[in-house]
Amino acid sequence: MTAIETMSTPWLWTHIVAVAVATYALRASFIGLFSYYDVPAEVKEQLNLVPPAVLAALALPPLLYREGTYHLAPGNPFLLAGLVGALVAWQTENLLGTLIAGFLTYFVITI
Repeated sequence: MTAIETMSTPWLWTHIVAVAVATYALRASFIGLFSYYDVPAEVKEQLNLVPPAVLAALALPPLLYREGTYHLAPGNPFLLAGLVGALVAWQTENLLGTLIAGFLTYFVITI
């Protein structure tokens, strides 16, 4: 039995709304803060590093971690496809080319 199955519907909706309000408040606070104050150049430089860090945090675990353990073997098709995709992205800066290269690599390896 999952946690959702044990919750009543009003309690579940209360949680969903609370998380939505908290997320909105957090985002709105930064928008409001940065609209009234000039952001120092050092902070702007650091904020430019946030998107690549978030992308790496979201993309790397599925490539490196499988079935409860790290899977760094050369035969890991996810890792190889990710590396090919990263190389294509780095060289071409083309999103469509990156996706196609990664998917084709995965497809060829798993056939």
